[in-house]
Amino acid sequence: MPKKRKQDEYKPQVEKIIEEGKYINGTKLCKEIPSPENAREELEKLFQICSNRDFRVILVEDLEDYKVFIQIPGDKSECDFFVWRGIFDGDKLIDLKIPTHDDLGQMFSQLKQMSENIEEHLINATIRLLRDRINIEEIMTRYFQNEQENIKHELKKFLTTLKWIGLQEDVNYPPPKYLGSKFTLAVYALLETGFQLKDLRRIIKFRL
Repeated sequence: MPKKRKQDEYKPQVEKIIEEGKYINGTKLCKEIPSPENAREELEKLFQICSNRDFRVILVEDLEDYKVFIQIPGDKSECDFFVWRGIFDGDKLIDLKIPTHDDLGQMFSQLKQMSENIEEHLINATIRLLRDRINIEEIMTRYFQNEQENIKHELKKFLTTLKWIGLQEDVNYPPPKYLGSKFTLAVYALLETGFQLKDLRRIIKFRL
């Protein structure tokens, strides 16, 4: 029998907190994205990710039918947190999971098929988000302002989730000693050059 993952043990508790609305609303606290080197320090100031390891669920991105939460504690470092994404129908939670690099890689590939503009600029948007720490609203204005609203919504789902996966990497593997979110960015650079997700598993050790 496969070993039960820690995140699987947490899921019923996280789900219950979300369904009962007992999570913390932190959506206004991290609009500007801290640098890779400062991510751990800044998120400690905002959410006490290191100093308070009591069980908490915090809403960090709210797109109404799609929300991103972080759950403290995680288990990879003394400051780790889990990233969860929830899909909603009105106020009802209909699906909850921890997004993997595979999930985000699939979103990236599917989005690129939606328009020529996205195909050309999604990698630039990804670089601006993870490397340059440009906020998502500015990225949307810079690259995708002429897309249809439903497509913009799908882009925001990808970018908001990727933002927190990148921050999680920076917290657990802080630069300059470790790669942090450079590891995450490498996934999309390889996808952009023609690698498939199945190929990446031979090259990169996925940590999520």
